[in-house]
Amino acid sequence: MRVDFNVGVLLMQAFILFLNTSYALQISYINYQAYTKIPYMAKIEDFPEILQGQVVKTWILEGTLPVEDLVENTNINAIPLEVKPSFGWTLKRTNMKMYPTDETIHGSNKDIDLNQYTLLEPFTFLAILHISKDKKWLYVQSPFMRGWVKKEDVLIKERDELLKIMSLPFLVVIKPKLYIKGIEFGLGSKIPYVEKEGNNYEVLLPDGSHELVTLSEGFSDGYLSYSQEVIKNVLEGLIGEPYDWGGKYGYWDCSALVKDVFSLFGLDLPRNSQQQMQVGIKVKGRVRSYTELKDLLRELPPFRTLIFLKGHVMIYGGMQNNDPVIYHSLYGIVRDDGTFYLAKRVEKNRLEGDMLTNIYKRVISINVLP
Repeated sequence: MRVDFNVGVLLMQAFILFLNTSYALQISYINYQAYTKIPYMAKIEDFPEILQGQVVKTWILEGTLPVEDLVENTNINAIPLEVKPSFGWTLKRTNMKMYPTDETIHGSNKDIDLNQYTLLEPFTFLAILHISKDKKWLYVQSPFMRGWVKKEDVLIKERDELLKIMSLPFLVVIKPKLYIKGIEFGLGSKIPYVEKEGNNYEVLLPDGSHELVTLSEGFSDGYLSYSQEVIKNVLEGLIGEPYDWGGKYGYWDCSALVKDVFSLFGLDLPRNSQQQMQVGIKVKGRVRSYTELKDLLRELPPFRTLIFLKGHVMIYGGMQNNDPVIYHSLYGIVRDDGTFYLAKRVEKNRLEGDMLTNIYKRVISINVLP
């Protein structure tokens, strides 16, 4: 038993040493993990030409809350035995819903709309699988989530046209938000371009029009190269941005923050924290004390270590005066003195300085993006 324990310790030490000396993210490996482990994710360019109708019916109903009045508009009984997907992309920022309606669904927290799945950026590529009874909503598969989007916000195209657009080089938005011809793009949005000269680019907009932009407006030509300094600067620039469940108003909840920040480097992470917990290398599950948590974090690489609580994810940002730092978008949290801190924004916290050491009791996984 002693030999096995020592071998395990040595292997963990070697692994930590590797992580701390290997600066480049293993993007292909992480993305492979995401697309193979998470059934809600799909490469639209490889999407099947035919699906069984029963599969689409199951997708539409899985994970939904039983709201009988809203089920009728799913038009589920009109789904044929075989579904031939059509394709397209979003014309603007639009919300993906659990049900084909703008009606809200609330549990105990009236600030959270459970009908809101996620925000989709312009030029999100889609496989279109079904239409609602009122003809106003489409049931779609995006790269990271399935749900309902407004038909008016989608441009339907042939698969070959979609593949052509996907093959173009692209700019990545590296600001929280920017606008091109009145279209709002968020952090991590990809905008294809057809020509460039120096720092000037002719970009293609979702409606097919063209516009000239410059890199200095808030773009990167392709993905950024990963470094701790770059990701820290991005996160520091987001501190104070509103917390926004599902991105309904164009901001971030905890998992959207993680997803969008790492998308700048080419990572395709899942949409919610439970799914994100299945990606990367799990270093630790539950911890027995705050001291154990702190000692472990001290050995792990900042800005690629994710700390998961039930229903929440945080990015570890290293030590500041021997105090662990975390970045996260949160609604609220219980402090060590038992008081509830209503944050409702993106925050940078020190676990000791901000009286959050008790979170060790809620840690369920600590993962590193290799």
